[in-house]
Amino acid sequence: MRRRFWVRRAVALLVVIAATALIALALRGGEDSAPPPVPAITGGVPRPVRGLVRGLSVEQKVDQVLALGFTGTDSSSPIVDQLGRRQIGALFVGPGNWTDASQGASLIAELKAAAGGDVPPLIVSAQEGGPRRAFGDLPPARSEAVIGELGDPQVARRWARQAGEALAAAGVDLNLGPIVDLAPLGSALAERAFGEDPQVSARMALATEIGCGEAQVACAPAHFPGTGTTSADTDLGPATVGVDRGTLLHRDLVPFTVAFQAGARAVVLSHAFFAAYDPVTPASQTPAIVSGLLRRRLGFEGAAITDDLTAGAITALGPVRDAAVASIQAGADLLLIERPGKVQEVTRDALLRAARDGTIAPERLDEAVGRVLELKRRLGLL
Repeated sequence: MRRRFWVRRAVALLVVIAATALIALALRGGEDSAPPPVPAITGGVPRPVRGLVRGLSVEQKVDQVLALGFTGTDSSSPIVDQLGRRQIGALFVGPGNWTDASQGASLIAELKAAAGGDVPPLIVSAQEGGPRRAFGDLPPARSEAVIGELGDPQVARRWARQAGEALAAAGVDLNLGPIVDLAPLGSALAERAFGEDPQVSARMALATEIGCGEAQVACAPAHFPGTGTTSADTDLGPATVGVDRGTLLHRDLVPFTVAFQAGARAVVLSHAFFAAYDPVTPASQTPAIVSGLLRRRLGFEGAAITDDLTAGAITALGPVRDAAVASIQAGADLLLIERPGKVQEVTRDALLRAARDGTIAPERLDEAVGRVLELKRRLGLL
């Protein structure tokens, strides 16, 4: 039965490969204006998950939209005590938490054992390929750029499956990658992306999504709606993408659209400014991009995850707490805060205030929580 499932899925996805050349044309035309009103817990969230959302307190809902980094490499980490008292949405395991695969798997097992309540946290990583990978003793040894140069979808599929299997063995549920931005020479992402050709990147995005599925790890393509043309690194400071909407729609969005059609369950939102939508607000906080382009235009129903809110592109503009509230308002579902400590506490307090005073509409918070819980359900955590 399992073999037949994957055969059917592979056949269906091969049809998507044949259709990638048409996606650019299908995306052309029309303009995105203000996003539509946000409905209550839609986006394909099944009834049992809706009931679970409604059974959570405001504090529990806010915790569910947080993906938190932490210090430590064992159960003495301060996060362990929090897990016994709170149902945090996700835990981000980074290179500072990892010494080798044996220790990493033990740490993740301890985190899962410490989690209280009925809703366990997602375990999240950002394992890119090549020298930028977070866990140096795990695959993939080759970068996205190398895989893109090879241009072979079967190589990309095996590359993603091997990496996914190693992550799954360690206990990781969700990987923030691959990077499917179209990145020409001179781009800050040139060595981290599959390349600048939308059709090549689309084939790689499709193949890697299949490989992730075979490894039973969720993979979230980054960084929507496509940051590759900027020469600045959003980890370090503000960056601007100057292309027009038409170029984004028929070029930069092609790999994302293919990944969505292939079954991607989550996507990483960019922190760059997109001049065609809002030249002074990061994409992760722009309703026309998240609620408009991603949801209404492309119909994506999975979880929208911000890039790290402690990145330079965010902190250069103002407090992380303000960015977190604005991201949820814009349509994001899960807020990544890699830096541990007080910034996480302050941000949680700000989200609670915003939820209680109506700055964040109850329907919007429920929708975000619903998408996070649906992702967990699909991964077998509920």
